[in-house]
Amino acid sequence: MCLISQRNLWIQFCEWMQSVVAPKLREGKFQYHSANLNLYIYPDALVEDYLKLCPLDHTWMGLSHAVREKLNAEFQIPEKLRLLPGKLIYFSLGFFGSSVVELMKRLISILSKSKHRFIIAKDTFVPQVEILPLVDLVITHGGNNSLLETLYFAKPLIILPLAYDQHDNAQRIVEKRIGLKFNPFTVGDGELLHAIDELLMDSEMLTRVKKISEEMHQSESMDHVVDRIVEIAENPTLPPLREQISSK
Repeated sequence: MCLISQRNLWIQFCEWMQSVVAPKLREGKFQYHSANLNLYIYPDALVEDYLKLCPLDHTWMGLSHAVREKLNAEFQIPEKLRLLPGKLIYFSLGFFGSSVVELMKRLISILSKSKHRFIIAKDTFVPQVEILPLVDLVITHGGNNSLLETLYFAKPLIILPLAYDQHDNAQRIVEKRIGLKFNPFTVGDGELLHAIDELLMDSEMLTRVKKISEEMHQSESMDHVVDRIVEIAENPTLPPLREQISSK
């Protein structure tokens, strides 16, 4: 197996960027820093203590969420599934996670022993934002979109992180006591099944999740960002990238 270090990967990426006449990146960074506006998308309740530790400058703004409108208001749970006993749980490991066949088989085998009902997303499109309001619990890989959409619809969650931001998101929900996390490759049958039943009965956790959901729904962050973009369009900082300014 050929492994490449992050440093070497960054060097190769920089060389490619320079080949297309793009500005030089900051050391170890894979994206640029705008001199006008930089955005992060994360609920205030989950990011507030981060900002105390790592304050951001005036070029940064946060969106509480970017949940899209429903695509199919007529979506309904199939009757055969709707009539079965038990709570309804949505399980998705995202496009890449669902393509790991042995992992999916392992986890579905565990879930098949539960007394509850499941909607399982495979490697095809699933109308997630239409499904989430209808379920009682979400089991997810913890990608940022899935995390935000789950919280927006006030559902407690179990995160089975695979890579990247998923590990940070999993740790965040544990710290905020709005869900649980497990290693998808090693979690045991009893461990996962017990966690499902525990979360479904945890009224205090559900109250915390609902509070975050209400804050996301009431957020005016999108309006503030739109206003800022209009201001920038009328009076931009040039050159537009910090890297271009620092290279002069």
